[in-house]
Amino acid sequence: MEGRERLQIDTEVPSNVYALDLHKLSQLAHIPEAELVRGMQSEDAVDMQGVVVNRGQEVPFEAVGKTPEDDEEAAASPSPVAADGVKQVLLTAASSTMCLDGSDTPKCLIMLGEYTLIEHILAQLFVAGMERVVIIISYFGHEIMEHVKESFLYSKLQIEFLNLGEETPYGHARTLLSAREMFSKPFLIHTADHIFDRAIISRMAHFELEGCVACVLVDAEKDKLKGLPSTAGKVLLDSTNGTIRKIGRGLKQFDAIDAGLFLTTGRLFAALEMLAYEKPKFSLAEALNVLRPSYGLKYLETDGDAWLSVETQAQLDAIVANDSIASLSPWPVFVAKEPAEKVPAQPLTPGGKNVFLAVSAADDDSMLRAVDAHVRQSADVFEGFVVGVNQLQEVDDGNVVAPAGASVQARETTPLLGLSGRSPSRRDREASGAPLAIRRKRSSFLEQTEDSFVLSIPFEQPPNITVDISTTHDEHGVPSVMERNAYLIELPQATTTGGGTSAIQEASQQFVLAVPDSETLYKRPGLLRRLSSLPTDVKDITVETVELRNGTMELQLLVKRQVPFIGYLLLLAALFTISSMGAALDLQRNVDPFMKLFWRTTASLIVFIPLAGAALYDQGLPQFSTRNMILFLTCSLSYAVFLMTFLWSLSHTSIDHAYIFNNCHSLLMVVGRLLMGRYVSQFEGLGTAIGVIGGALTTLDHQQSSTTPLDGEVVQVSLAGDLVALVGAVGGALYLITAKKLRTEMDISILFVGMFTLLALLIFPVFSLLEIPFEASRDPDMGLFGWLDPSRAASEAYIVLVCTLVGTLGYIAVMKYFAPIVVSVVMLVEPVLAAFMGVAVGVDVFPGLLTIIGSLLIIAGTALVIVSNSSKTQTIDATQAMSFTSTAMPRGLSSATAAGLKLPQTTPSANLRYV
Repeated sequence: MEGRERLQIDTEVPSNVYALDLHKLSQLAHIPEAELVRGMQSEDAVDMQGVVVNRGQEVPFEAVGKTPEDDEEAAASPSPVAADGVKQVLLTAASSTMCLDGSDTPKCLIMLGEYTLIEHILAQLFVAGMERVVIIISYFGHEIMEHVKESFLYSKLQIEFLNLGEETPYGHARTLLSAREMFSKPFLIHTADHIFDRAIISRMAHFELEGCVACVLVDAEKDKLKGLPSTAGKVLLDSTNGTIRKIGRGLKQFDAIDAGLFLTTGRLFAALEMLAYEKPKFSLAEALNVLRPSYGLKYLETDGDAWLSVETQAQLDAIVANDSIASLSPWPVFVAKEPAEKVPAQPLTPGGKNVFLAVSAADDDSMLRAVDAHVRQSADVFEGFVVGVNQLQEVDDGNVVAPAGASVQARETTPLLGLSGRSPSRRDREASGAPLAIRRKRSSFLEQTEDSFVLSIPFEQPPNITVDISTTHDEHGVPSVMERNAYLIELPQATTTGGGTSAIQEASQQFVLAVPDSETLYKRPGLLRRLSSLPTDVKDITVETVELRNGTMELQLLVKRQVPFIGYLLLLAALFTISSMGAALDLQRNVDPFMKLFWRTTASLIVFIPLAGAALYDQGLPQFSTRNMILFLTCSLSYAVFLMTFLWSLSHTSIDHAYIFNNCHSLLMVVGRLLMGRYVSQFEGLGTAIGVIGGALTTLDHQQSSTTPLDGEVVQVSLAGDLVALVGAVGGALYLITAKKLRTEMDISILFVGMFTLLALLIFPVFSLLEIPFEASRDPDMGLFGWLDPSRAASEAYIVLVCTLVGTLGYIAVMKYFAPIVVSVVMLVEPVLAAFMGVAVGVDVFPGLLTIIGSLLIIAGTALVIVSNSSKTQTIDATQAMSFTSTAMPRGLSSATAAGLKLPQTTPSANLRYV
C-alpha cells in the first residue's frame, strides 16, 4: 500500500453534537430498536462508517464499491442479476500461454508501474464492489498464489484458489469446468491478462441478462480493430436488439472485438461439458455459440472506458510507452486528519478520542471505508448511515415574512411536540388559545453535497462525572456501546444572498443524523422468532428538531405507520374463529358454563406451555419489572373478570342486558379517553357509537325470541346482573389495554401461560361460591378433565387449536398494528357471526329482522373504526433521549450563531450517558 497516492481530505467540524440514546428512543416510540433504525433509513440516506482513534491520530480512507443489500432483498429481485449486481468473479490464470514469448515470468506477475498486473486486476475488482474472487491456477500456480497472499489486497477480498496442477494440458475454456461447483449464482469471468476499469466492471456486474446465457464485453472502436493478435475474439453484433449474432476467432466479418470480460450463469458449464466430450481443446466462444440459439447472447460496449490487454509483447510495450495504466480509475488513499485548533476550547484530558465519520456521496457508486478496518478493534469501527434532519422554528406571528407555505399555524392536530414546561412563550400561547407559528426548514445538506466527506468529532472524557453503570466503557473511557447512540450533528453552512458586489454570506445551521446500523448490533433473529414475528407497520421515521424562541431546542419523531395486509387477514381470522366458539361450546351439552371455561383454560395450557418454553429458549426471560408485574396482574385479573362476569350475568339478568353491558367496553374506552383529555378521531367515536347501537338492536331480537309461553323460565332483568355485566366490560377494556402494552414486553405465548394459569386457579373459588359440582375425573359432565373423554375431545380440540390459538391469540397479536379500540369494536361483531354459525350447525334459530339491521350497523361502525386506524402519523417527543456529548469543539472552527442553542433543560439524572 506504500506506493498508493495519499491525498489529504477536508474534514468538517460540527458546531454541536448531541447523542441520541437509541434504546431510550425505542422506549419512547414503543418501537423495537432494530425497527427504529430501519425506519430512519429513508431513501435519501447515505452510507457512513465511523472510526474511533486517539486524539491527534489520522485515518486513511479508500473508496470502494458499495456493498449489496441483504440476501433477502436480493433474492426477492425478479432478475437473476439483482439491482445490487453480482459480487463474485472467476479469474482464469491457467493456460499454456501464461508467459509472453521468450519470457519465463507469468503475464499476471509482470510489473506495471508499482504493482503487478494481477494486483491491478484485484484492485479494480475491489473498488468496483466485488467480494469473492476464485482464481484458477496451474502453470506457475505456486508463485501466483504466494504473490497474491502477500499482497495487501488479499485481506480485502474473499480470494479462493483452484489449483489444477503444473502439468494441466487443458486450454483456457476447459479449465473453467473445474469451477462448476463453486458458483450457484451469476458471476463474472475475467481473464488474467486483461485489466478492466472499475467503471466497466460495475456496469457489467449490474447488467440485466433477462434470460440470456451471458453478456460479452465488446469494444467497437475502429482503432482497436486493427493489428489484432491471433487469439483475439471477433463479434458480429445485432444492434437492433442488443444481441450477438456470431462470436469467434475466425470471423471474416465482424463489428467489434471480444474484450475478455463475461457475465454468465451456470448454464455455461453444461455447454463446456458437452464440448469437452467432443474435443480436447476449444474456446469459450464455441461454448457461447452452442447456447446462443436457445438462450440468446447479449453484449455490453466499453463506451470509451479504459481496459488493457497484455496478450502480446507489442501490447505490453505500448502500455509502458503510453503510460496506459494511468488511464485506469485512480484508487488513492484519503487521509483524514483532525483539524488544527486555533484556540483550544478547553484543556485536553488524557485519553481524549476523536471520531471520524466518513460519509459517502448519495449519487456515487462507491463509498469511503477505512483502510484495514478489519484489523481494528470491533469497538473502534462501526457502520451506519446519515440522513438529513428537518428543522421546525417557532416564530412570532407578526414577524413572519416568508413565502406562502413557509410557515404553518400549529394547532392541536399539527405534528409538533406537546406542551413543554421549558418554553414559557409556547406555554403562554397555548394557555391563551393562540396558535403557534411554526416555520419548517427542509434539510438540504446531503442533497447539495456532491462529494464524499469526513466529519471529525473530538471527544473528551469529562472528569468526576458519574456515569450510568449500565453503560460499559472500554479502556479509553469511550462507551463500548457507543454504537447504540445516534448522533445529531449540527453543521454550519454558508449561504449567499443577493448578487454581485452586494452578495452577503450568511451562516445557517443544517442538521444531519448519523445512525449506527451493523450486523453485530442488530443480528438477524432466529428461525423461531422470524416465524412468530409479524412484519412491521412502520413505513418511515423522520427526526426533526424544534427550535423555540427562547433558544431551547427540542427533538421530535414523526412515525408514519401503515397496517400491512397480514394485519387485516389476522383480524378477520381472529373474528371468525372466536365467533365460532359459541357454536362449539353449545355442542358440549349438559355441562356448566364455568366447567366449560375450566376445560378450555387447562387444555389451552397444554398447547401454550411448549410454545412458551421455545420462546424462553430463543429469547430468554422477560423483564420482571414492577411495572410489568402490575400490568400482568391487571391483564390476567381483567381477563378473568371479563369472561366470568358474562357467564354469571346470563343467569341473573336478561340476555339482551348481559350482551349490551358486557360488550360496551369499546364505549368505555372512548369515554375514558375523552375524560383523560386524549384525542379521539371522529371515525372512532362515530363508529363506536354506531356499533354499540347495532349491538343493542341485536339483543332486542334475542329478547323477542325469548318471549315464549314458558315466560316463567325467562331470566328477568336485575340491577345486580346489569352491574356485574358492566364490571365485565370494564375488565374487557382493561384486558385489551394492558395486553397491548405487555405484548411488546414479553412473548405472547408466555403472557397466555400466565393468564390461563391464574384464570384456572380463580375458577375454583367460583365453583365453591356457586356450588357447582366437580370432581377430579374424566367424567364428561362434571369432571375437571372431562374434556379428555372421547365424546368431548373433538369439540375441545377445535376450541383450543382454532378458537383460542388463532382467535384469542390473534386479537393480541394484531394489536401490533391496531389500537385496543379497534379490537374492542370488532368484538361487537362476534355475537352476530355466532348466531349465523349456530344456525349452520343446528344449535340456533335463524335471526330476525332486528338482528340483521343491527348486524349491518355493527359492520358499518367497525369499518369506520378500522379505516380510521389503517394509517397514521405519530408525533413523539424524543427530547428525553437527547443529551449533549462531551465534545471538545475548536472555538476557531465553531459557528458563532450555533452558540445560541441551549442544552435542553432536563434535570440531571444517573441515566444521563456521557461519551
